[in-house]
Amino acid sequence: MPSKQDSIQRDQLEMITLDQLVPPNQLVRKMEATMNLKKMANWTW
Repeated sequence: MPSKQDSIQRDQLEMITLDQLVPPNQLVRKMEATMNLKKMANWTW
């Protein structure tokens, strides 16, 4: 049977960002540092 403590922890909300999830040495971060992604977003195909 769940305890009162379990229900309190389950009801809590934690907010995180993608920056917190991606390690600083990840390849995606290295690519982002060398490429202008905002400029690429405006390209039309």
